[in-house]
Amino acid sequence: MRWALAWVAASLVVMVPAAQAADRSDGSVPAPAQISQLVTSVPASTLNQVGAGDSRNPITSPDFGISKRDGHFTSGGKPEVVSVDLAWCPHCAANSWALAVALSRFGTLTGLGEINTGTHFCKVAEDPCNLNPLSCFPYTHGLSFLGAGYSSRYISFASIVLQDVNGRNLQKPTRREERSLTTVHLQGASPALDVASAWGFNGSGYDPGALAHKTWSQIAGSLANPHNRIARQVDGLANLFTAAICTATKGRPGNVCKLRGVKAAAATVLRKYPSQPPPPPPS
Repeated sequence: MRWALAWVAASLVVMVPAAQAADRSDGSVPAPAQISQLVTSVPASTLNQVGAGDSRNPITSPDFGISKRDGHFTSGGKPEVVSVDLAWCPHCAANSWALAVALSRFGTLTGLGEINTGTHFCKVAEDPCNLNPLSCFPYTHGLSFLGAGYSSRYISFASIVLQDVNGRNLQKPTRREERSLTTVHLQGASPALDVASAWGFNGSGYDPGALAHKTWSQIAGSLANPHNRIARQVDGLANLFTAAICTATKGRPGNVCKLRGVKAAAATVLRKYPSQPPPPPPS
């Protein structure tokens, strides 16, 4: 059996056996209509007020990374966005809220699930062989894209859930997806977001601890309030994901890509990304 490295959050590396996709649940349950509605209809006025918000800056954060390339990964003639997650990963759960908000600005997202990450990550983080233990954020509530539907004139979307909440293998990228993920240095990474081989994000865009002890209803219900602590992190990250997608769609649709909040996120991160990233520090 061959093994693939899965980068989880900041510096924890977990060995994940690469196996054929299994036809079984990730441990999620269908999201109630009210949750889906709240997540997929965050007001543009709120997102504009939040701007870059309080999400992590991937240029400077040790826990959230960014890469840029000149790829053009497409599906059906449209730029493809690929997310890679582990159902038990609280950092994936944190990003899932922002990704759902961002995707909904370009199309219609249906069939979302609710995921409770449980405690498997705690077992991994507390492994005595792990030399850099992390906070484990048990029972973080997020969204699952496994089996979700997405329709858009502008982009395609593919969700890859590597493992279920108990650490059992579920899916793996196709060869095309693997090549695209490699282009933006995301092969084996989770959580990871590949925006058409043009932009890559890895790690969590904000601290999963922000969601501690919050229900799905509480999280979803907070997103429309630009002064809410969770909204300023989730919506700020959503604006960054939106700005990255807008570069792949060449600024379409204009009624999204020209919004003040999207431009603010682009100005804070994407436009400041160095054309030639600095070399890694000497070992």
